[in-house]
Amino acid sequence: MSFSRRQILERYRTVIRIFSRYGFGYLVAQLGLSRFGGHLPTAGPIPGRGERLRAALQELGPAFVKLGQMLSIRSDLLPPDIIASLARLQDQVDPVPFPVIRQVVEEELGGPIEERFQSITPEPLAAASLGQVHAATLVTGEEVVLKIQRPGVSSQVELDLHLLQSLAEIAQRRTRWGRRLQLPTVAREFAHMLRQELDYIREGENAERFRSNFAGDPLVYFPAVYWEQSTARLLTLERVGGLRVTDREALKAAGISPHDVAQRLAGALFQMAMRDGFFHADPHPGNLFVGPVGRMIFVDMGMVGELTPWMRKSVVDYVLGVVSGDTDRVVEAILQMGMLPRGANRTALRREVERLQRKYGEIPLKEIEVGTALRELMDLARRFEIGFPAGYAVLLKAMTTLEGVARQIDPEATLVGLVTPYAEEVMVARLDPKRLVRELGREAVETGRQIVRIPRQVSRLLTLLEEGELRLPLDHTGLESSLQKLSAIANRLALAILLASLIIGTALVSSRSENSILQRYQIADGGFLLIGAVGLWLVWSILSARGS
Repeated sequence: MSFSRRQILERYRTVIRIFSRYGFGYLVAQLGLSRFGGHLPTAGPIPGRGERLRAALQELGPAFVKLGQMLSIRSDLLPPDIIASLARLQDQVDPVPFPVIRQVVEEELGGPIEERFQSITPEPLAAASLGQVHAATLVTGEEVVLKIQRPGVSSQVELDLHLLQSLAEIAQRRTRWGRRLQLPTVAREFAHMLRQELDYIREGENAERFRSNFAGDPLVYFPAVYWEQSTARLLTLERVGGLRVTDREALKAAGISPHDVAQRLAGALFQMAMRDGFFHADPHPGNLFVGPVGRMIFVDMGMVGELTPWMRKSVVDYVLGVVSGDTDRVVEAILQMGMLPRGANRTALRREVERLQRKYGEIPLKEIEVGTALRELMDLARRFEIGFPAGYAVLLKAMTTLEGVARQIDPEATLVGLVTPYAEEVMVARLDPKRLVRELGREAVETGRQIVRIPRQVSRLLTLLEEGELRLPLDHTGLESSLQKLSAIANRLALAILLASLIIGTALVSSRSENSILQRYQIADGGFLLIGAVGLWLVWSILSARGS
Protein backbone atom coordinates (compact mmCIF):
# COMPACT_ATOMS: atom_id res chain seq x y z
CA MET A 1 0.00 0.00 0.00
CA SER A 2 1.51 3.34 -1.09
CA PHE A 3 0.84 6.80 0.27
CA SER A 4 1.37 10.25 -1.17
CA ARG A 5 4.03 12.56 0.23
CA ARG A 6 1.27 14.88 1.40
CA GLN A 7 -0.47 12.12 3.40
CA ILE A 8 2.79 11.16 5.09
CA LEU A 9 3.73 14.74 5.97
CA GLU A 10 0.27 15.52 7.34
CA ARG A 11 0.36 12.44 9.58
CA TYR A 12 3.91 13.32 10.67
CA ARG A 13 2.70 16.76 11.74
CA THR A 14 -0.27 15.32 13.62
CA VAL A 15 1.83 12.77 15.50
CA ILE A 16 4.60 15.22 16.37
CA ARG A 17 2.18 17.94 17.50
CA ILE A 18 0.33 15.54 19.79
CA PHE A 19 3.57 14.24 21.32
CA SER A 20 4.80 17.82 21.79
CA ARG A 21 1.50 18.83 23.38
CA TYR A 22 1.84 16.03 25.94
CA GLY A 23 5.29 17.16 27.01
CA PHE A 24 7.53 15.08 24.72
CA GLY A 25 8.87 17.99 22.69
CA TYR A 26 12.39 17.19 23.88
CA LEU A 27 12.18 13.80 22.14
CA VAL A 28 10.95 15.48 18.98
CA ALA A 29 13.93 17.84 19.18
CA GLN A 30 16.36 14.93 19.64
CA LEU A 31 14.99 13.40 16.43
CA GLY A 32 15.45 16.70 14.58
CA LEU A 33 11.72 16.95 13.76
CA SER A 34 10.75 20.10 15.67
CA ARG A 35 10.00 21.92 12.42
CA PHE A 36 6.92 19.74 11.93
CA GLY A 37 5.39 20.34 15.32
CA GLY A 38 5.07 24.07 15.83
CA HIS A 39 4.71 25.54 19.31
CA LEU A 40 1.68 24.16 21.13
CA PRO A 41 0.64 24.40 24.78
CA THR A 42 0.82 21.29 26.91
CA ALA A 43 -2.29 19.15 27.41
CA GLY A 44 -2.80 20.15 31.02
CA PRO A 45 -1.41 18.92 34.31
CA ILE A 46 -1.17 15.17 33.60
CA PRO A 47 1.26 13.80 36.21
CA GLY A 48 3.97 11.37 35.23
CA ARG A 49 5.59 10.60 31.89
CA GLY A 50 3.84 7.22 31.70
CA GLU A 51 0.36 8.74 31.99
CA ARG A 52 1.24 11.48 29.47
CA LEU A 53 2.48 8.84 27.03
CA ARG A 54 -0.67 6.77 27.52
CA ALA A 55 -2.89 9.79 26.83
CA ALA A 56 -0.91 10.68 23.68
CA LEU A 57 -1.14 7.14 22.28
CA GLN A 58 -4.86 6.96 23.05
CA GLU A 59 -5.45 10.18 21.10
CA LEU A 60 -3.40 9.00 18.11
CA GLY A 61 -5.68 6.05 17.36
CA PRO A 62 -5.69 2.27 16.79
CA ALA A 63 -2.10 1.61 15.67
CA PHE A 64 -0.62 3.67 18.50
CA VAL A 65 -2.96 2.09 21.08
CA LYS A 66 -1.81 -1.34 19.89
CA LEU A 67 1.81 -0.13 20.00
CA GLY A 68 1.35 0.93 23.62
CA GLN A 69 -0.21 -2.42 24.49
CA MET A 70 2.68 -4.25 22.84
CA LEU A 71 5.25 -2.10 24.65
CA SER A 72 3.46 -2.72 27.96
CA ILE A 73 4.79 -6.30 27.83
CA ARG A 74 8.35 -5.25 26.95
CA SER A 75 9.73 -4.62 30.42
CA ASP A 76 13.11 -5.50 28.93
CA LEU A 77 12.87 -2.22 26.97
CA LEU A 78 11.04 0.30 29.18
CA PRO A 79 11.16 1.26 32.88
CA PRO A 80 8.44 0.09 35.32
CA ASP A 81 6.55 3.42 35.62
CA ILE A 82 5.90 3.58 31.86
CA ILE A 83 5.06 -0.14 31.69
CA ALA A 84 2.46 0.29 34.46
CA SER A 85 0.77 3.19 32.64
CA LEU A 86 0.75 1.51 29.24
CA ALA A 87 -0.82 -1.61 30.77
CA ARG A 88 -3.94 0.51 31.42
CA LEU A 89 -4.44 1.44 27.76
CA GLN A 90 -8.04 0.71 26.79
CA ASP A 91 -8.81 -0.66 23.34
CA GLN A 92 -12.47 0.34 23.53
CA VAL A 93 -14.16 2.81 21.19
CA ASP A 94 -17.65 3.81 20.14
CA PRO A 95 -19.21 1.16 17.87
CA VAL A 96 -19.63 1.65 14.14
CA PRO A 97 -23.35 2.15 13.26
CA PHE A 98 -25.03 -1.07 12.11
CA PRO A 99 -25.88 0.17 8.56
CA VAL A 100 -22.14 0.61 7.95
CA ILE A 101 -21.42 -2.85 9.43
CA ARG A 102 -24.11 -4.37 7.22
CA GLN A 103 -22.47 -2.80 4.16
CA VAL A 104 -19.04 -4.26 5.12
CA VAL A 105 -20.54 -7.75 5.55
CA GLU A 106 -22.31 -7.59 2.19
CA GLU A 107 -19.15 -6.33 0.44
CA GLU A 108 -17.10 -9.18 1.91
CA LEU A 109 -19.64 -11.92 1.10
CA GLY A 110 -20.67 -10.48 -2.28
CA GLY A 111 -24.42 -10.34 -1.68
CA PRO A 112 -27.24 -9.45 0.72
CA ILE A 113 -26.81 -10.69 4.28
CA GLU A 114 -30.19 -12.48 4.05
CA GLU A 115 -28.59 -15.01 1.69
CA ARG A 116 -26.23 -16.19 4.48
CA PHE A 117 -27.85 -15.19 7.79
CA GLN A 118 -31.29 -15.46 9.32
CA SER A 119 -30.40 -12.52 11.54
CA ILE A 120 -27.58 -10.32 12.83
CA THR A 121 -27.98 -8.52 16.16
CA PRO A 122 -27.59 -4.74 15.52
CA GLU A 123 -26.05 -4.09 18.93
CA PRO A 124 -22.44 -5.32 19.10
CA LEU A 125 -21.28 -7.72 21.79
CA ALA A 126 -17.96 -5.82 21.88
CA ALA A 127 -16.34 -2.92 20.03
CA ALA A 128 -12.59 -2.32 19.76
CA SER A 129 -10.31 -0.10 17.70
CA LEU A 130 -9.81 -2.65 14.90
CA GLY A 131 -13.22 -4.31 14.76
CA GLN A 132 -16.41 -5.25 16.54
CA VAL A 133 -18.33 -8.44 17.28
CA HIS A 134 -22.01 -9.18 16.55
CA ALA A 135 -24.15 -12.21 17.34
CA ALA A 136 -25.81 -13.84 14.33
CA THR A 137 -27.68 -16.93 13.13
CA LEU A 138 -26.83 -18.69 9.86
CA VAL A 139 -29.62 -19.61 7.42
CA THR A 140 -28.90 -23.22 8.39
CA GLY A 141 -29.70 -22.39 12.03
CA GLU A 142 -26.22 -22.43 13.65
CA GLU A 143 -25.56 -19.75 16.27
CA VAL A 144 -22.41 -17.80 15.37
CA VAL A 145 -20.51 -14.63 16.13
CA LEU A 146 -19.22 -12.26 13.44
CA LYS A 147 -15.96 -10.40 13.92
CA ILE A 148 -16.08 -7.47 11.50
CA GLN A 149 -13.21 -5.10 10.72
CA ARG A 150 -13.94 -1.38 11.02
CA PRO A 151 -14.07 0.42 7.64
CA GLY A 152 -10.86 2.25 6.69
CA VAL A 153 -8.87 0.94 9.66
CA SER A 154 -6.48 -1.10 7.52
CA SER A 155 -5.24 1.86 5.43
CA GLN A 156 -4.91 4.05 8.53
CA VAL A 157 -2.89 1.37 10.31
CA GLU A 158 -0.61 0.89 7.28
CA LEU A 159 0.10 4.63 7.14
CA ASP A 160 0.97 4.67 10.85
CA LEU A 161 3.16 1.58 10.51
CA HIS A 162 5.08 3.32 7.71
CA LEU A 163 5.47 6.36 9.96
CA LEU A 164 6.59 4.33 12.99
CA GLN A 165 9.23 2.47 10.98
CA SER A 166 10.58 5.80 9.70
CA LEU A 167 10.67 7.30 13.22
CA ALA A 168 12.42 4.19 14.57
CA GLU A 169 15.14 4.45 11.92
CA ILE A 170 15.62 8.17 12.64
CA ALA A 171 15.90 7.44 16.37
CA GLN A 172 18.49 4.73 15.74
CA ARG A 173 20.62 7.10 13.64
CA ARG A 174 20.36 10.11 15.94
CA THR A 175 20.13 8.81 19.51
CA ARG A 176 21.92 6.38 21.78
CA TRP A 177 18.64 5.13 23.27
CA GLY A 178 17.33 4.40 19.78
CA ARG A 179 20.37 2.21 19.10
CA ARG A 180 20.22 0.55 22.54
CA LEU A 181 16.52 -0.34 22.19
CA GLN A 182 17.03 -1.54 18.58
CA LEU A 183 13.92 0.39 17.61
CA PRO A 184 13.77 -0.60 13.91
CA THR A 185 13.64 -4.27 14.97
CA VAL A 186 10.91 -3.49 17.53
CA ALA A 187 8.96 -1.58 14.85
CA ARG A 188 9.19 -4.50 12.42
CA GLU A 189 8.05 -6.99 15.08
CA PHE A 190 5.12 -4.74 15.95
CA ALA A 191 4.14 -4.31 12.28
CA HIS A 192 4.21 -8.09 11.77
CA MET A 193 2.06 -8.67 14.87
CA LEU A 194 -0.50 -5.98 13.96
CA ARG A 195 -0.82 -7.10 10.32
CA GLN A 196 -1.49 -10.62 11.57
CA GLU A 197 -4.19 -9.29 13.88
CA LEU A 198 -5.80 -7.44 10.95
CA ASP A 199 -5.86 -10.61 8.85
CA TYR A 200 -8.92 -12.55 10.00
CA ILE A 201 -8.00 -15.50 7.79
CA ARG A 202 -4.86 -15.84 9.91
CA GLU A 203 -6.96 -15.71 13.10
CA GLY A 204 -9.19 -18.47 11.72
CA GLU A 205 -6.09 -20.56 10.98
CA ASN A 206 -4.92 -19.95 14.57
CA ALA A 207 -8.26 -21.28 15.85
CA GLU A 208 -7.97 -24.37 13.66
CA ARG A 209 -4.43 -25.01 14.87
CA PHE A 210 -5.51 -24.78 18.52
CA ARG A 211 -8.45 -27.12 17.83
CA SER A 212 -6.04 -29.63 16.28
CA ASN A 213 -3.55 -29.39 19.18
CA PHE A 214 -6.30 -30.06 21.75
CA ALA A 215 -8.43 -32.43 19.68
CA GLY A 216 -8.04 -35.23 22.23
CA ASP A 217 -8.71 -33.09 25.31
CA PRO A 218 -12.40 -32.96 26.36
CA LEU A 219 -11.74 -30.18 28.90
CA VAL A 220 -10.18 -27.55 26.61
CA TYR A 221 -12.18 -26.13 23.69
CA PHE A 222 -11.74 -23.67 20.83
CA PRO A 223 -14.70 -22.60 18.63
CA ALA A 224 -15.00 -23.85 15.05
CA VAL A 225 -14.53 -21.57 12.03
CA TYR A 226 -17.19 -21.21 9.31
CA TRP A 227 -14.91 -20.66 6.34
CA GLU A 228 -17.67 -20.09 3.75
CA GLN A 229 -18.72 -16.98 5.68
CA SER A 230 -15.18 -15.75 6.44
CA THR A 231 -12.79 -13.40 4.64
CA ALA A 232 -9.74 -11.30 5.56
CA ARG A 233 -12.10 -8.66 7.07
CA LEU A 234 -14.90 -10.92 8.32
CA LEU A 235 -14.53 -13.94 10.60
CA THR A 236 -17.47 -16.21 11.43
CA LEU A 237 -17.01 -18.46 14.45
CA GLU A 238 -19.13 -20.94 16.34
CA ARG A 239 -20.95 -19.22 19.19
CA VAL A 240 -20.16 -21.05 22.40
CA GLY A 241 -22.00 -20.44 25.62
CA GLY A 242 -20.44 -20.56 29.03
CA LEU A 243 -19.92 -18.90 32.38
CA ARG A 244 -17.47 -16.07 32.81
CA VAL A 245 -14.28 -17.58 34.10
CA THR A 246 -14.02 -15.17 37.05
CA ASP A 247 -17.64 -15.56 38.22
CA ARG A 248 -16.89 -17.70 41.29
CA GLU A 249 -20.47 -17.79 42.58
CA ALA A 250 -21.86 -18.95 39.24
CA LEU A 251 -19.17 -21.64 39.01
CA LYS A 252 -20.01 -22.93 42.49
CA ALA A 253 -23.75 -22.87 41.72
CA ALA A 254 -23.06 -25.01 38.64
CA GLY A 255 -21.13 -27.50 40.79
CA ILE A 256 -17.77 -26.53 39.29
CA SER A 257 -14.72 -26.11 41.54
CA PRO A 258 -12.99 -22.72 41.02
CA HIS A 259 -9.69 -24.34 42.02
CA ASP A 260 -10.10 -26.98 39.28
CA VAL A 261 -10.87 -24.24 36.74
CA ALA A 262 -7.71 -22.33 37.70
CA GLN A 263 -5.69 -25.54 37.50
CA ARG A 264 -7.12 -26.39 34.08
CA LEU A 265 -6.50 -22.88 32.73
CA ALA A 266 -2.87 -22.83 33.85
CA GLY A 267 -2.29 -26.35 32.55
CA ALA A 268 -3.76 -25.50 29.15
CA LEU A 269 -1.54 -22.45 28.71
CA PHE A 270 1.54 -24.33 29.91
CA GLN A 271 0.88 -27.13 27.44
CA MET A 272 0.33 -24.64 24.62
CA ALA A 273 3.63 -22.90 25.30
CA MET A 274 5.91 -25.77 26.36
CA ARG A 275 4.43 -28.72 24.47
CA ASP A 276 3.26 -27.07 21.23
CA GLY A 277 5.27 -23.83 21.16
CA PHE A 278 2.06 -22.05 20.07
CA PHE A 279 -0.02 -20.29 22.71
CA HIS A 280 -2.92 -17.89 23.29
CA ALA A 281 -1.21 -14.61 24.12
CA ASP A 282 -4.17 -12.73 25.59
CA PRO A 283 -5.92 -14.94 28.19
CA HIS A 284 -7.86 -12.14 29.92
CA PRO A 285 -11.32 -12.78 31.48
CA GLY A 286 -13.19 -11.52 28.38
CA ASN A 287 -11.60 -14.25 26.27
CA LEU A 288 -12.21 -17.16 28.67
CA PHE A 289 -15.41 -19.05 29.48
CA VAL A 290 -16.28 -22.20 31.38
CA GLY A 291 -18.61 -24.74 29.77
CA PRO A 292 -20.27 -27.89 31.10
CA VAL A 293 -18.20 -30.08 33.48
CA GLY A 294 -15.69 -27.26 33.82
CA ARG A 295 -14.50 -27.26 30.19
CA MET A 296 -12.21 -24.30 29.42
CA ILE A 297 -13.33 -22.33 26.35
CA PHE A 298 -10.90 -19.91 24.66
CA VAL A 299 -12.06 -17.21 22.22
CA ASP A 300 -10.36 -14.41 20.24
CA MET A 301 -7.27 -16.02 18.75
CA GLY A 302 -5.97 -12.87 17.04
CA MET A 303 -2.99 -12.50 19.38
CA VAL A 304 -0.81 -15.60 19.67
CA GLY A 305 2.78 -16.33 20.61
CA GLU A 306 5.25 -18.85 19.27
CA LEU A 307 8.35 -20.42 20.81
CA THR A 308 10.89 -22.43 18.85
CA PRO A 309 12.18 -25.69 20.37
CA TRP A 310 15.39 -23.86 21.29
CA MET A 311 13.42 -21.11 23.06
CA ARG A 312 11.38 -23.68 24.98
CA LYS A 313 14.59 -25.44 26.02
CA SER A 314 15.98 -22.12 27.30
CA VAL A 315 12.86 -21.46 29.38
CA VAL A 316 13.03 -24.96 30.92
CA ASP A 317 16.77 -24.53 31.63
CA TYR A 318 16.03 -21.22 33.35
CA VAL A 319 13.32 -22.76 35.53
CA LEU A 320 15.53 -25.76 36.40
CA GLY A 321 18.38 -23.42 37.33
CA VAL A 322 16.14 -21.33 39.60
CA VAL A 323 14.62 -24.38 41.29
CA SER A 324 18.00 -26.03 41.88
CA GLY A 325 19.76 -22.80 42.90
CA ASP A 326 22.29 -23.26 40.09
CA THR A 327 23.43 -19.71 39.31
CA ASP A 328 25.65 -20.74 36.41
CA ARG A 329 22.74 -22.54 34.77
CA VAL A 330 20.47 -19.51 35.19
CA VAL A 331 23.07 -17.18 33.67
CA GLU A 332 23.65 -19.58 30.78
CA ALA A 333 19.89 -19.82 30.17
CA ILE A 334 19.59 -16.01 30.14
CA LEU A 335 22.41 -15.82 27.61
CA GLN A 336 20.70 -18.51 25.52
CA MET A 337 17.46 -16.52 25.59
CA GLY A 338 18.98 -13.20 24.61
CA MET A 339 22.09 -11.52 23.33
CA LEU A 340 24.49 -9.92 25.78
CA PRO A 341 26.01 -6.77 24.25
CA ARG A 342 29.72 -6.64 23.60
CA GLY A 343 31.67 -5.49 26.62
CA ALA A 344 28.88 -6.32 29.09
CA ASN A 345 29.95 -7.21 32.62
CA ARG A 346 29.16 -10.91 33.07
CA THR A 347 30.43 -10.88 36.65
CA ALA A 348 27.94 -8.16 37.54
CA LEU A 349 25.17 -10.11 35.77
CA ARG A 350 26.05 -13.19 37.81
CA ARG A 351 25.92 -11.16 41.05
CA GLU A 352 22.44 -9.87 40.14
CA VAL A 353 21.22 -13.39 39.38
CA GLU A 354 22.57 -14.59 42.75
CA ARG A 355 20.72 -11.72 44.45
CA LEU A 356 17.44 -12.70 42.80
CA GLN A 357 17.99 -16.34 43.72
CA ARG A 358 18.61 -15.44 47.36
CA LYS A 359 15.48 -13.30 47.36
CA TYR A 360 13.22 -16.01 45.95
CA GLY A 361 14.97 -18.77 47.85
CA GLU A 362 13.70 -17.20 51.09
CA ILE A 363 10.07 -17.04 49.89
CA PRO A 364 7.80 -20.09 50.32
CA LEU A 365 7.02 -21.66 46.95
CA LYS A 366 3.28 -21.01 47.26
CA GLU A 367 3.88 -17.28 47.80
CA ILE A 368 6.05 -16.73 44.74
CA GLU A 369 4.38 -14.56 42.09
CA VAL A 370 5.70 -15.81 38.77
CA GLY A 371 4.66 -12.65 36.94
CA THR A 372 6.67 -10.49 39.34
CA ALA A 373 9.68 -12.82 39.13
CA LEU A 374 9.61 -12.76 35.33
CA ARG A 375 9.26 -8.98 35.30
CA GLU A 376 12.36 -8.75 37.48
CA LEU A 377 14.18 -10.96 34.99
CA MET A 378 13.14 -8.68 32.12
CA ASP A 379 14.15 -5.61 34.15
CA LEU A 380 17.55 -7.25 34.65
CA ALA A 381 17.75 -7.76 30.88
CA ARG A 382 16.93 -4.09 30.30
CA ARG A 383 19.64 -2.89 32.70
CA PHE A 384 22.25 -5.11 31.07
CA GLU A 385 20.91 -4.27 27.60
CA ILE A 386 20.25 -7.93 26.76
CA GLY A 387 18.17 -8.21 23.60
CA PHE A 388 15.37 -10.79 23.91
CA PRO A 389 13.30 -12.10 20.97
CA ALA A 390 9.70 -10.91 21.10
CA GLY A 391 8.39 -14.43 21.79
CA TYR A 392 9.71 -14.32 25.37
CA ALA A 393 8.00 -10.99 26.05
CA VAL A 394 4.69 -12.32 24.68
CA LEU A 395 5.02 -15.37 26.94
CA LEU A 396 5.71 -13.09 29.91
CA LYS A 397 2.58 -11.09 29.14
CA ALA A 398 0.46 -14.22 28.80
CA MET A 399 1.76 -15.72 32.06
CA THR A 400 1.33 -12.47 33.97
CA THR A 401 -2.25 -12.11 32.70
CA LEU A 402 -2.95 -15.76 33.50
CA GLU A 403 -1.63 -15.37 37.04
CA GLY A 404 -3.99 -12.44 37.66
CA VAL A 405 -6.98 -14.36 36.29
CA ALA A 406 -6.09 -17.46 38.33
CA ARG A 407 -6.02 -15.36 41.51
CA GLN A 408 -9.50 -13.99 40.70
CA ILE A 409 -10.84 -17.52 40.19
CA ASP A 410 -9.09 -18.99 43.24
CA PRO A 411 -7.50 -16.47 45.67
CA GLU A 412 -5.30 -19.23 47.11
CA ALA A 413 -3.92 -20.23 43.72
CA THR A 414 -0.36 -19.50 42.64
CA LEU A 415 0.97 -20.01 39.16
CA VAL A 416 3.92 -21.95 40.59
CA GLY A 417 1.59 -24.39 42.28
CA LEU A 418 -0.74 -24.62 39.28
CA VAL A 419 1.91 -25.43 36.68
CA THR A 420 4.24 -27.52 38.86
CA PRO A 421 2.66 -30.87 37.81
CA TYR A 422 3.01 -29.94 34.13
CA ALA A 423 6.55 -28.60 34.63
CA GLU A 424 7.52 -31.88 36.28
CA GLU A 425 6.20 -33.77 33.25
CA VAL A 426 8.34 -31.63 30.93
CA MET A 427 11.42 -32.11 33.12
CA VAL A 428 10.89 -35.88 33.34
CA ALA A 429 10.37 -36.02 29.57
CA ARG A 430 13.71 -34.27 29.07
CA LEU A 431 15.39 -37.05 31.08
CA ASP A 432 13.73 -39.81 29.07
CA PRO A 433 16.49 -42.15 27.77
CA LYS A 434 15.04 -42.25 24.26
CA ARG A 435 14.95 -38.45 24.12
CA LEU A 436 18.51 -38.21 25.44
CA VAL A 437 19.68 -40.70 22.80
CA ARG A 438 17.98 -38.64 20.08
CA GLU A 439 19.56 -35.42 21.39
CA LEU A 440 22.98 -37.08 21.61
CA GLY A 441 22.52 -38.32 18.07
CA ARG A 442 21.72 -34.84 16.82
CA GLU A 443 24.70 -33.40 18.69
CA ALA A 444 26.96 -36.12 17.26
CA VAL A 445 25.77 -35.37 13.72
CA GLU A 446 26.35 -31.63 14.21
CA THR A 447 29.79 -32.28 15.72
CA GLY A 448 30.62 -34.48 12.74
CA ARG A 449 29.61 -31.70 10.36
CA GLN A 450 31.85 -29.25 12.21
CA ILE A 451 34.79 -31.70 12.11
CA VAL A 452 34.34 -32.18 8.34
CA ARG A 453 34.44 -28.39 7.87
CA ILE A 454 37.72 -27.96 9.81
CA PRO A 455 40.19 -28.87 6.98
CA ARG A 456 38.40 -26.57 4.54
CA GLN A 457 38.35 -23.73 7.07
CA VAL A 458 42.07 -24.22 7.89
CA SER A 459 42.88 -24.23 4.16
CA ARG A 460 40.94 -20.97 3.68
CA LEU A 461 42.78 -19.43 6.64
CA LEU A 462 46.21 -20.40 5.24
CA THR A 463 45.28 -19.01 1.81
CA LEU A 464 44.34 -15.67 3.34
CA LEU A 465 47.61 -15.68 5.29
CA GLU A 466 49.66 -16.35 2.15
CA GLU A 467 47.89 -13.61 0.21
CA GLY A 468 48.33 -11.12 3.00
CA GLU A 469 44.55 -10.71 3.33
CA LEU A 470 44.27 -11.93 6.93
CA ARG A 471 43.21 -9.14 9.23
CA LEU A 472 42.79 -9.45 12.97
CA PRO A 473 40.53 -6.94 14.76
CA LEU A 474 42.15 -5.67 17.96
CA ASP A 475 40.33 -4.12 20.89
CA HIS A 476 42.58 -1.17 21.74
CA THR A 477 40.45 0.34 24.49
CA GLY A 478 42.63 2.69 26.57
CA LEU A 479 45.59 2.40 24.18
CA GLU A 480 45.39 6.06 23.14
CA SER A 481 46.21 7.37 26.64
CA SER A 482 49.12 4.90 26.95
CA LEU A 483 50.51 6.03 23.60
CA GLN A 484 50.22 9.67 24.66
CA LYS A 485 52.21 8.96 27.84
CA LEU A 486 54.81 7.03 25.86
CA SER A 487 55.11 9.89 23.41
CA ALA A 488 55.62 12.40 26.25
CA ILE A 489 58.37 10.21 27.76
CA ALA A 490 60.13 9.93 24.37
CA ASN A 491 59.93 13.71 23.87
CA ARG A 492 61.49 14.36 27.28
CA LEU A 493 64.24 11.82 26.60
CA ALA A 494 65.06 13.48 23.27
CA LEU A 495 65.10 16.88 24.97
CA ALA A 496 67.44 15.60 27.67
CA ILE A 497 69.85 14.29 24.99
CA LEU A 498 69.67 17.65 23.19
CA LEU A 499 70.33 19.46 26.48
CA ALA A 500 73.39 17.29 27.17
CA SER A 501 74.67 18.06 23.66
CA LEU A 502 74.28 21.79 24.26
CA ILE A 503 76.21 21.61 27.52
CA ILE A 504 79.09 19.73 25.90
CA GLY A 505 79.08 21.97 22.82
CA THR A 506 79.05 25.17 24.83
CA ALA A 507 81.84 23.93 27.07
CA LEU A 508 83.98 23.07 24.02
CA VAL A 509 83.37 26.45 22.37
CA SER A 510 84.28 28.38 25.52
CA SER A 511 87.56 26.46 25.85
CA ARG A 512 88.86 27.00 22.30
CA SER A 513 92.11 29.07 22.40
CA GLU A 514 91.81 30.57 18.91
CA ASN A 515 88.73 32.60 19.83
CA SER A 516 89.12 35.95 21.42
CA ILE A 517 88.21 36.26 25.06
CA LEU A 518 85.21 38.47 24.15
CA GLN A 519 83.84 36.01 21.62
CA ARG A 520 84.51 33.09 23.91
CA TYR A 521 82.60 34.50 26.84
CA GLN A 522 79.69 35.88 24.76
CA ILE A 523 79.05 32.42 23.22
CA ALA A 524 79.48 30.67 26.56
CA ASP A 525 77.13 33.03 28.38
CA GLY A 526 74.42 32.68 25.71
CA GLY A 527 74.78 28.91 25.60
CA PHE A 528 74.61 28.49 29.36
CA LEU A 529 71.54 30.78 29.58
CA LEU A 530 69.77 28.65 26.95
CA ILE A 531 70.83 25.46 28.74
CA GLY A 532 69.51 26.78 32.05
CA ALA A 533 66.12 27.75 30.59
CA VAL A 534 65.61 24.41 28.83
CA GLY A 535 66.76 22.50 31.90
CA LEU A 536 64.34 24.35 34.18
CA TRP A 537 61.45 23.65 31.77
CA LEU A 538 62.37 19.95 31.62
CA VAL A 539 62.48 19.65 35.44
CA TRP A 540 59.14 21.47 35.73
CA SER A 541 57.42 19.18 33.16
CA ILE A 542 58.69 16.01 34.92
CA LEU A 543 57.50 17.22 38.33
CA SER A 544 54.11 18.22 36.87
CA ALA A 545 53.63 14.78 35.30
CA ARG A 546 54.40 13.09 38.64
CA GLY A 547 51.89 15.26 40.45
CA SER A 548 49.13 14.36 38.00
